[in-house]
Amino acid sequence: MVTAIHHLGLEDTIDVVYGSSAGTVIGAYFITRQLPWYGPEVYYDMLTSAGTDFINTKRFLRALGLGFLDPRLAKDVIFRRNHGKPVLDLSYLLRTTMQENKPLDWETFERMQKVQPLKVMASGLRSEKAIIMDMERGSFRNIKEMASCMQASCLLPGVAGPVMNMKTNAVDDSSETVMIPRNNEGGDGEPLADSLLFEPMPYRAALLEKATHVLVLRSRPDGVDVTGKTSIFEKLIFRRFFLKKNSLRNIYEYMRKGLHKKRYAEDVIVLNEAANDMNRPYSDTEKPHLLPIAVPPGSPEVKRLETGREPILQGVRRGYARAYDALVEDVEQRGRGMEMAMKMFPDDILDYDPKTYTSTHESAYASYLEEMKKSSEK
Repeated sequence: MVTAIHHLGLEDTIDVVYGSSAGTVIGAYFITRQLPWYGPEVYYDMLTSAGTDFINTKRFLRALGLGFLDPRLAKDVIFRRNHGKPVLDLSYLLRTTMQENKPLDWETFERMQKVQPLKVMASGLRSEKAIIMDMERGSFRNIKEMASCMQASCLLPGVAGPVMNMKTNAVDDSSETVMIPRNNEGGDGEPLADSLLFEPMPYRAALLEKATHVLVLRSRPDGVDVTGKTSIFEKLIFRRFFLKKNSLRNIYEYMRKGLHKKRYAEDVIVLNEAANDMNRPYSDTEKPHLLPIAVPPGSPEVKRLETGREPILQGVRRGYARAYDALVEDVEQRGRGMEMAMKMFPDDILDYDPKTYTSTHESAYASYLEEMKKSSEK
């Protein structure tokens, strides 16, 4: 969706970017204008070719507290009781990818914080509310510190490692935020986890900070049931993570009862109702204008732990198409979103091997096209 905003030349109309979970990462690449391919390639190239370095489903039994049933997890069960390797290794996304293999242009990002700041959202597990982290608040000063904030925002409970503990230290009469990945040990810090608990779509934070016009990019298709019953596996993971590991009974009960899903459903209702408020003048800011964009009902949904390039690329196309149709100014162009998406993200993206094109400053697809051009000229 952000690529469509970029393609339509609307990127400078955005004053602030609020990101929840994976939205924080693509939001950062949007701010640095590392588009149309470089940023999205993080998802359909880098993470899909990472193998078990990013997602290792063999560790699910460990997440359920049943690691002793799998001999391959013996080392974790015996020697890493508190810090076993997670199913979802966020360090691959936030360090190996965002800082090394597909480095975010930090110089540009830092400069842009004065005109288009990124607000990283996470869930405070002690305060039981959404937490906003940004450069202005001192939450981060460099890319490593920002990656720690993003880790909190992306930290799926029970499968992505220990909670991130946000602590504030007084240094030379100023406040320095320190993020520590460790099970909750009490004290005066704030344990943080995925923003899905209290701010799955961060429009509430934008309204709290007096935004008057909010564009909400939704990752799930419109009409999908977001209130599904909490499964026995989820309950086992929540019990182990929130109760046994972190002694957070209130959060455990909140998740066990599916109240985070209820909040998500409430947000969908509020946003869909706001989408029908089309006749009010743009200048009327007595109440905020909300414009949600979601792919159409019935669209395939990309699974949370999907590792296939094609399904993720198709998801990118659907998001691009929907955003294009919603935001293009020329009424004659509306309805051509998927056609434009196929031009921006054509099938030959799937023809190259991401491991072959490893430039840290140019998109893999751009490198591939350049190579094809040179080959045809020979």
